[in-house]
This record gives sequence, C-alpha cells and structure tokens, in this order.
Amino acid sequence: MEQAIGQEPQAAGGPVGTEIDPKAVVVSRTVRDLLQPHGFRPRDIGSGVGGGMAWNRRGGDDTHEMITCNGRLSGDPERAEWTAGRYGNRGGFVEVTGLTLRGALDAVAVLPRPVRVDGSLAEGIYPSLEDALDDIA
Repeated sequence: MEQAIGQEPQAAGGPVGTEIDPKAVVVSRTVRDLLQPHGFRPRDIGSGVGGGMAWNRRGGDDTHEMITCNGRLSGDPERAEWTAGRYGNRGGFVEVTGLTLRGALDAVAVLPRPVRVDGSLAEGIYPSLEDALDDIA
C-alpha cells in the first residue's frame, strides 16, 4: 500500500523535518527541472509513520505544500505513484495520491487550505483531486 506523506497531524508552525540543500540530493534531472522552478526544495520529513523525503514549498496562506514519490524525492515522473498535499501550519492536511509528477504539480496549485467552511481542520487522504475538492468545498 502506498504510504501517504502525512498520516500524523502536522506540527504547528510549518512543515516537519529538515530542509536539505538541493545540490546534496541525487534525483533525476527531469524531476529537479520540474520541481525547483516552482519553488520546491527537498526536505527530510523523518523516518516515522508517513515519513521519508518530500519536495516542500511554503504557501502564502499559512500553508505549505509537499510532493513525494512514495516517501522519496525521485521516481518515474510518468507513473501515477506521486502524492501531493497542502498542510496547514496550525494543523490539518489534504493529500491526493496516485498522481503523475505533473499531476501532483497541478494538484498543489488548486488544493484548498485544509480548513472546512465551519472552521474545522480537514485531515484527509483522497484518491483523486476531484474527491478532495468536493469534500473541502
């Protein structure tokens, strides 16, 4: 079973883990060339449940976004094995699994803040972008 980025609640204040110098990681040129121009940087998000490595960038709305390939920084960009997520700096997350890398980039561009209309935090892993958007709307 595919392991999601965040099966544990996100820590207040932003993404968990440690940012890594992009020059220090070995990834395919295709992956690097797709993610770095969009502001994503490699991050070690830990080895616990839901941990591993992910590409991370801060959102402008008290959120951050991550993209991973089954807990790794690299993989086949064309295979539907990527996960994209938006995480609230104060908690909550919305993740979509089973994406290509380009699909993951498209997803983080439209994933909603992980806050429902009533103000409650959303914590969900969805099989499609449509399911995520329908649930949070």
